[in-house]
Parts: sequence; C-alpha cells; structure tokens
Amino acid sequence: MRPTGNVAAGFLAVLAVLVGAQDARAVDVRWPGFSRPSAPFAYFAPRPPVSAVEGEFGARYWFSVGKTAKDLYNIAGNSLVSRLTYDGLHGHTFEGFGRLDHTSGLYLKGYLGGGIVPRGELNDEDFPPTITPYSSTLSDQRRGQMLYGSIDVGFNVIRHPGFRLGAFAGYHYFEEQVSAYGCTQIAANGGICAGGIPDTVRVITQDNIFHSLRIGADADIKLSDRLLLRLDGAYLPVVSLDGADSHWLRIGNATGDFRGAIPEDGRGHGFQLEAALQYAVSQDVKVAVGGRYWRMETGGLTHFEGNVVNTNSAAQPVDWTSEVYGVFVQGTFRFGPYRTERVF
Repeated sequence: MRPTGNVAAGFLAVLAVLVGAQDARAVDVRWPGFSRPSAPFAYFAPRPPVSAVEGEFGARYWFSVGKTAKDLYNIAGNSLVSRLTYDGLHGHTFEGFGRLDHTSGLYLKGYLGGGIVPRGELNDEDFPPTITPYSSTLSDQRRGQMLYGSIDVGFNVIRHPGFRLGAFAGYHYFEEQVSAYGCTQIAANGGICAGGIPDTVRVITQDNIFHSLRIGADADIKLSDRLLLRLDGAYLPVVSLDGADSHWLRIGNATGDFRGAIPEDGRGHGFQLEAALQYAVSQDVKVAVGGRYWRMETGGLTHFEGNVVNTNSAAQPVDWTSEVYGVFVQGTFRFGPYRTERVF
C-alpha cells in the first residue's frame, strides 16, 4: 500500500506544481493565456474640425436698363382701361456687398445699393370705351431713383476644391421711383395733352416698393488658378407690391380730382439671375465683371375709393410688371479664416 500511496502523493504534488504554474502564467502579462483577453488599446477620439469663419466684402457699380408697366382694368376686371409703360430706364447704382462662410457649411450673404435713373420714357395709353377715341401720349422720364437690398442664409451642399454648390433662402427689397415730365399726344385724341405740355412740368410720379422671398442656389466654378465663375439664381415665390401713383395735374379740390397719390398693391412672383467672372489679382484681392436680370409680376388693386373728390369711386384691378437688367464691375477683398467658438 505504501508504494501506491507514494505514487499518489507524488502525482498530487506534480499536479499542484502544474496548477500553480498555470496560475502564475495567468497573472503574468508577459505570458498571456488564451482564455484571457488582451489588454485594451488606448483610444483617442478624433479631433473635431476647427470652427472658423472666412469671408469677403466689396463694392460694385451697376449700369442697368429697366422697364416697368401697369395695366389698369375696369371694376369688373374684364376691360382694359389704361396702360402706363416706363421704358428705357437707364440706371446708375453703387452697392456694397459681403459674404461669410463657416466651416460647418453655413453661409450668409447680401448686398445694399442705390442710385439714380436719369433717363427713360413714359407711354401712357387710354382705351375705349372709357376714353374715346384711343389716346397715346409720350413723356420724358427724369430724376428717377432706385434703392435695393438682399440678405440670404444658405448651406454649401457640395464643397470641392474646384466646385461649390449652395442652396439658400432670403429676403429682397426693391424700390423704384420714376417721374414723367411733359406730355405729347401721338394718337388722334385731341382732348388729352392738347397742344402738348412742356417737358419742364412734372405730370406723373410712380413709387413702387417690392418685398420678395428668395429661394435659390449659387455656385462657384474654378476655371483656373486665377479665374472663377460665380452663378446665382433665385425664384421669388412671394412678391408683395406697395405702390403709389401721383397724377400731379389731377390732384386738386374740384369734383373728380384726386386727393393725392393713389395707393396700389399686389401679390405675385418673379425671379433673379446673376453671373460674374472673377479674376484673382492676389490671394485676397479680386476683381470681376458680370451681369444680372430681375423680373417681378404682381396682380392687385388701385385704390380709388376715398381718394377721388366728391365721387363714389371703387378699387380697380391692376397688373404690374417690372424688370431690370444690366452689367456690373466690382472689387472684392477676402479676409480670414478666423477661429471661432464652436456654435454649430
């Protein structure tokens, strides 16, 4: 029995040594066991992109040619009463503009401008049966003016070293005032402007203000290291007109005279297009030449009610169309990028 006991005791001793060795290996990081997971690797979160803003500002001269016209209907709206067309409106305006771009893709852009409209012509037509016979007169347009501005907020959908595409929404303001001087009858109606009115006499002033919602897209296309094509287009789904028509020779106190300017309103739509070819003089200074086209159409009312002396008058439907197009030159200065606090 002793040999067997010695063998058993020896076996147990060897087993204890093996188990102890295994336990020692299990806690020895230099000899990892297969059942023990390896030590985790250190994890470093990627750095967030730097929050920064860069932009540009500049000045622009715009030479424009415009046309604005209205069709006035009878109360029922089924017969044309009068048509006034201001055409050949040559404008000279200066504007400031700017743009800010954030690394998130958001951007803000806008412009504010104004100037004079020294030239143009008014054709004033009156139609039977309201005015018989048909009348058509011509007047010079002088001393007109324009004031306009726009602000847009957008997001760059595509950003590539050679191409950028953004979508934006914003607001546009456009005020145009035109004045007609003199009057010459060019049709067969001898009762209107009979003998003519000197061109030193102001006969009509029209002041229109258009408020518009802009929804559009803009793009930059890099043509070379120094040349860039910039495009901008917007649809105006909502255009609101606030207008006033002053027939100066009809304002008075007699029955049938106008008490003052006749207010007009309207709702409609329009669009605006713009393109510019830009040349980089240096990294931060750029010059460009471009063109733009604006068009707005509205339908509303001319409010004669309460504005005609001793006359029970009513509002009459009126349609307005206004368009302006021309070429511009500009200079731009670039600034940034500057780091900002993370807010996006």
